[in-house]
Amino acid sequence: MEIHDLLETLGLQNQESKLYLAILEKGSASIADITKMSGLHRPTVYKLLPKLIQKNLVSISISGKRKLYSAESPHRLKTLAENVSTELDKVLPELIGMYDNRNPRPKIKFYEGEKVVSWVYEDVLSTCKKGDIFYRYESPKDYAKNDRHLPYGYFERICHKKEIQKFVITNEKTAKNKPNVIERVSHFVPAKYDLFEYDISQIVYNNKVAFIDFNTNTAWIIENPTFAKFQRQVFKLLFGKL
Repeated sequence: MEIHDLLETLGLQNQESKLYLAILEKGSASIADITKMSGLHRPTVYKLLPKLIQKNLVSISISGKRKLYSAESPHRLKTLAENVSTELDKVLPELIGMYDNRNPRPKIKFYEGEKVVSWVYEDVLSTCKKGDIFYRYESPKDYAKNDRHLPYGYFERICHKKEIQKFVITNEKTAKNKPNVIERVSHFVPAKYDLFEYDISQIVYNNKVAFIDFNTNTAWIIENPTFAKFQRQVFKLLFGKL
C-alpha cells in the first residue's frame, strides 16, 4: 500500500497527506517553504494546517518573528489508527447485522484435503467469542490420530485465551482414554448400544454446524441460525439422556 493511500485510510484527505509529508521531509518550515514543497496554494495550506495540528501531527514554534511548522513523530499515526479502530467497533455490530440479514438462505462451504480439520477448527476459533460454548459429536476410531490435524496452538487458543467450553458426545473407548480437561464435559455412547466409531465429527457453534469426515478428508460448514439451534437442541436432549 502506498503511503498516501495508508494516510487516507487513517482519515487524512489527499491534500492533508501531501502537506504532512512535505513538512515531515523538511523537518521545520515556514508557510512559504511548505507552500513550495507541497505544491499546494497558500490559502489551502492555511486551511489545512489547523486540521493537522488538531490531529497532533504538526506543531508550531516561533523563531524570531516567524512561525515555523514541524511534523510530529510518525508514531502519532498509531493514535489515528486506534481512533479508526474505535469508530469501526462502534458500527461493526450494525454492519454484521446487515451482512447476516442480507440473505436468509443457509450458507454452505465445502472443504477437501489433508487440512480440512485445521480449516474447520480455525473457523471455530474465529467465529466463537470469549466464553462461548460449542457442542461436538465425535466418533473416532483413533482420537490421537485425528487430533494431530488440529491447528497449531489450538488448545492454548481455545481454552486459555477464549475460555470456550466444550460439551462432547463420543464413544466409550475415547471417553476412557482421552485426558480430562476443565473446559470439556464429555458423555459417551455405551458400547452395548453402538461402538460409535465412524470417524465422523459434528460441531455446533454459534450459528454454524460443521461436519468432518476423517475417512475422506472432507468437511462441510453450514451457516444458518435455525439449523444450528435445532442441532444444538438435539445434542442437549441426547447429552442429557447419556
